[in-house]
Amino acid sequence: MNRVSEDYLRFEFDGDNAYVKRDSVSLIRDVEAAIFDCDGVLIDIRGSYDKAVSETVAFILRKFTGYPFAKDMIDDETIFLFRKSGGFNNDWDICYGVLMFILYSLPEDLQEIFGKAASNITSNEKAFDRLLLLEKRVKERNIADMLSKTVVRDLIKEVKAFTDNLDESGVLSVDKNLQRSFCGSGRELYDGLKHLLYYPAKVGESVIPTVFEEIFCGAGLLTEVYGVDPVFYDGSGLIENEQVIVKPETLSRLSSIFGKENLGIASGSRFQTARHVLGDVLSNFNGNGLVFLDDVEREEERIMKNTGRAVNLNKPNSFSLLKASAGLRPFKGVLCVGDSMEDVFMVEEVRREDPRFMFAGVYRYSGSKNALLQSFLKAGVDVILPSVNEIPFFLEELREGREVESG
Repeated sequence: MNRVSEDYLRFEFDGDNAYVKRDSVSLIRDVEAAIFDCDGVLIDIRGSYDKAVSETVAFILRKFTGYPFAKDMIDDETIFLFRKSGGFNNDWDICYGVLMFILYSLPEDLQEIFGKAASNITSNEKAFDRLLLLEKRVKERNIADMLSKTVVRDLIKEVKAFTDNLDESGVLSVDKNLQRSFCGSGRELYDGLKHLLYYPAKVGESVIPTVFEEIFCGAGLLTEVYGVDPVFYDGSGLIENEQVIVKPETLSRLSSIFGKENLGIASGSRFQTARHVLGDVLSNFNGNGLVFLDDVEREEERIMKNTGRAVNLNKPNSFSLLKASAGLRPFKGVLCVGDSMEDVFMVEEVRREDPRFMFAGVYRYSGSKNALLQSFLKAGVDVILPSVNEIPFFLEELREGREVESG
């Protein structure tokens, strides 16, 4: 009998497996609330965020080198491997990691030319102007002619191997691993790349967030959310590809089980982009239990203003989960539903102090669903389900003590 058989009971929903950890059954039977991640749980983002990562990286690399990188150059597996490390809940950070690795891994003769092309572009220039100046200098040096399909293909493959070195610290782990390889003019090139990307910073200031959000939001929503006009991209936003996962009957049954007052959201996305897709679906949740990236940023700014200390409260930090749970009615236990290792680590952090928090991982709407399922099993999470829509059925079967299979 394998370890999964020993540790878990297995259910089946429409051909997909679901698992509940044996020693979590009694606790889950007593849960009285649920808090959901948004992207990948309530909303199918496979045609939006994942594509935006690849298109952003390709767009910036084309400007940086002049080489025609394909829009789909970064596949779902690579994006999953970044997220699996636990430190890349923000897709801007994934773009940063891929870009820094590829640009820093260019052949040495290209690095020297690129470093010179990047010099003397000041931080006073806006993101758009910095990228145009660099593009002009790159064309003058014909860097694109010095890149081959083989070199580009190998660089993209090597990005996957690079993710083995990353961890929950996210961007810091990217920088740490690149700095280990400094030699010769490596430090100068690294500093030049950091300077040009000007990351992290806001949309309109930093190249990565600006390009990413223009591609993701599209012109109208970009202005609504960020108050800036597009400068790089004028097409429709990839957000229009998103679909709502959670069904009306699921929300109705969850409300019957827990009450609307005990349904919350702790999301790493912005409220306006989530509302753009979810619309009236948000009315099924307790308004006091809704926490989005906007709330996280406001708290970070408050701490900076009051203490002068810069903090990062994004997942896997527990801030959003604790704030969402504080807006609900008192509960014996809460089921936290997520689709990433950042969500797992966040719940683990909270439950070190408060054992009422349980985790349910969902995997059907991941671009690498089988790999995500295996990651959840390896992590030993409390519950694994195909999607959010199985939660009411799962709870009813568990509470009624219906027979389930082992292994």
